[in-house]
Amino acid sequence: MVKLNVSIKRVQRYLTMHKNHHWSENLREVIFGVEDGAIGNLGLVIGMAQALSPNNTILLAGVATMFAQAISMSAGNYLSVKSEKEYFDVKKKSRAYGKGYAEHKSPVRSSIIMALSVILGAAIPLSAFLFWESKQGIIPAVVITLMGLFLLGVSKSKYTDKHWLRSGSEIVMVGFIAAVAGFIIGNLFA
Repeated sequence: MVKLNVSIKRVQRYLTMHKNHHWSENLREVIFGVEDGAIGNLGLVIGMAQALSPNNTILLAGVATMFAQAISMSAGNYLSVKSEKEYFDVKKKSRAYGKGYAEHKSPVRSSIIMALSVILGAAIPLSAFLFWESKQGIIPAVVITLMGLFLLGVSKSKYTDKHWLRSGSEIVMVGFIAAVAGFIIGNLFA
């Protein structure tokens, strides 16, 4: 019974937060989409630049990856949110929190937000190669992407109880690891 009361309190907290911050219902999609788009494309463009690919090839691959990620992520998000709603339609007390959460999610809106977030995130590292050529774009791409991810984390802290610096730093660390991996892989093929 205690666990059920805690779950109901969580649902109430979620609904209060949802009422105050309309898009917070899709905070997961925004964070996941921007971060995945930025980190995935950062690894790709850094790897290609390190392998001395020409800018038109880097930009083409980056744009193709951006839209492929957006389509894939939004389709997967649609199916997962729809499945989650179907799962929580089963009437069980132990699912009270999840059911309350899932009832308010729209698979279509959630998927559109995911797609737009992926495109936004993927455009961040790609933008460096509009101004710098191949290898010269690596450092600007990393800096721009890590700054964007830090701002994403800071924005996330507005809707969570985490300190803005910790929230921003957490996302930056993940991005930095992806940048290093892309650089290493690019060196293997250079």
